[in-house]
Amino acid sequence: MKMISILLKQYMLTLLTLVLILFLTFYKPMGLERKSMPVGTDKLVHFAMYFMLCAVFWYENFKITMKPGKVFMAIFAVIVPILFSGLMEYLQYLLTSYRTGDMEDFVYNTAGVVAALFFSLFVTRPYMARRSRN
Repeated sequence: MKMISILLKQYMLTLLTLVLILFLTFYKPMGLERKSMPVGTDKLVHFAMYFMLCAVFWYENFKITMKPGKVFMAIFAVIVPILFSGLMEYLQYLLTSYRTGDMEDFVYNTAGVVAALFFSLFVTRPYMARRSRN
């Protein structure tokens, strides 16, 4: 139980981002017409949600240790978010009448995860390394 409490504190932003994604995945907007949104906005939101989820996870992990295990990060910062996004798209298809599970959305979710990987390795990691030396 103590380990769970520690993990919750260490990964609080990641968990909050995950809860926000769950909310947005199943939220039924009132009075907002999809047709009134600019073309591509939906895809940008998908990209941004999963980019933020993974970037925040990488940041919090770098705060804990500057040398995260490669297997751990490959699984929890790349594979799990991609599988999670696929599951969310499938659940939207199964459980809602106001949302659609969309393969194109899944592609944008995955692109957000991959972009966060590169951003974290080439921007966040060097930033955290410089910060820890000071």
